[in-house]
Amino acid sequence: MLRVLEPGDYFGTTTLQYRDDGISVVETQFATDLIIPQHEHVNPFFCFVLDGCGTRSWPSRRGEDGPMSLTLFPAGVPHANCWYGAGGKALHVEFSSSWLERLGGRTQVLDRPGDFASGAPLSFMRRLVRECREQDSATSLAVEGLVLEFLAACERAAPRTATVGGSRRWLARVEALLHDRFRDALTLDEIASDSHVCADHLAREFRKHYGCTVGEYVRQLRLDFACAQLTSGRHSLKAIAQDAGFADQSHFTRVFRRRMGLTPGAYRAQLLEDRSCTKD
Repeated sequence: MLRVLEPGDYFGTTTLQYRDDGISVVETQFATDLIIPQHEHVNPFFCFVLDGCGTRSWPSRRGEDGPMSLTLFPAGVPHANCWYGAGGKALHVEFSSSWLERLGGRTQVLDRPGDFASGAPLSFMRRLVRECREQDSATSLAVEGLVLEFLAACERAAPRTATVGGSRRWLARVEALLHDRFRDALTLDEIASDSHVCADHLAREFRKHYGCTVGEYVRQLRLDFACAQLTSGRHSLKAIAQDAGFADQSHFTRVFRRRMGLTPGAYRAQLLEDRSCTKD
């Protein structure tokens, strides 16, 4: 019989980080080489992998046992999971029925399975992690705002099944080019020329389908790359700034602080502190 998990139940050891107004945030520690059989949840939730390697599989869907970074699990949708090696740790952000009513159908992100491996959704989730770990009198207000921005970013990043005017193919080409060359100082004309469209048409269609400008998209790719480098802890800030495509370390610091709410150095220090706490 298919097991149905109640709110806050995740097949691991959970620690409540935040709960208020229909949103709950918990950290879950998973056991070594854990195989989780097919099950479903009462509420929709996001799973953000903090440590380890986990996969998810959906029945009757391609790409079974796909890796998780940030994954949305809708309510009532059967799925299975595995955690490999020494287990793992994840942050779960769960939405109650009262919060879904508040959204009033303004987003369909919570209605369908989804994976988000890069871009703005991961940046907002990282900010949510820090906010829940360093709470003060404004935490409730900050979390609500972050969650709304996070859902908007997921809505914009979710794959479209169709596009207007047959633009799907060349937009996919543009996206691939940006991911391949985000470190380079590309111009809009160069990008448009590569996809055989004019620059103003590119700018208009790109914003329509991705919810941001080409420049904002590239900046986010650079920040995602920088966050990964900071996580490894092996490179200097100057080297990371150069490798990510920023003009210099000062430019990198300004952009990073504006987007993430703290400097790259403070971000790295927080990561090291979190790892130290986990080991202890």
